[in-house]
Amino acid sequence: MTNSTQLTEGLMMLHTTRDVHSAEINDVPAIIERLEADGVVLVPGYLDAEAVAQATSECRELFERTPSWAHHEDYSVGQSVRMERSDVDPAEFPVVSSAFARPELESVVDAFFGEGHIFSRTIYAILDIVGSTTHVQQLHYDKMRHLKSFVYLTDVGPENGPFHCLPGSHRVAREQQRENRERRIVPTDEDVRQLPKGMAGRGIPVLGEAGTLILFDSDILHHAGIVTEGERLAIRSLSFGSYRSETWYRKDGSVEVAP
Repeated sequence: MTNSTQLTEGLMMLHTTRDVHSAEINDVPAIIERLEADGVVLVPGYLDAEAVAQATSECRELFERTPSWAHHEDYSVGQSVRMERSDVDPAEFPVVSSAFARPELESVVDAFFGEGHIFSRTIYAILDIVGSTTHVQQLHYDKMRHLKSFVYLTDVGPENGPFHCLPGSHRVAREQQRENRERRIVPTDEDVRQLPKGMAGRGIPVLGEAGTLILFDSDILHHAGIVTEGERLAIRSLSFGSYRSETWYRKDGSVEVAP
């Protein structure tokens, strides 16, 4: 039996009702344990109500009057603004700039990736509303592995387009991309959607109150939910291991520059 077959059979034994475990942001060993076992962990109350309100106001400002150092992306009927954390003006956007700069979060990134990690390099502010459509609503893993910090700024229930994932499935990408990663080759969007049979529809919704942080290994099989009522406002950041400082290539031989 091949490693790939064993992996597929093992993943099929995962329960679709498997919970996403929670941990405190200061409990680094517990967070790392969950990331290694499940690929995802929930940190309730990462931002308090005051910080959530301020971050919400800052996101609206980013959407309506995007600064020159940020990029307003084409995003269906919703909103998405991408920025480098080092460019964010802390006087004008204090919570967006500080939420992903907290030392306890960097302790998690350091424990996860080790020496040479790249901490919270890129930040996104995202608004999904009824009618939002995007390719990340398809089950996938990300092309370049990173640790994603994803904070809900609105209460997110089943109808608000919650993040979905399949705990334990981060081993799929690890196996499928082993050779590419050794050669520093980035897969295509199509590659990261070529998944073992039986995976579709098995992700679980990750619900949470405003201020909840979801930490996940981007190798996990995941997708964005579809908003059927209300909206989902969130901010997220991307952290990388030292490997991201090396040159990576697309399959056509060109250099990979994003994210």
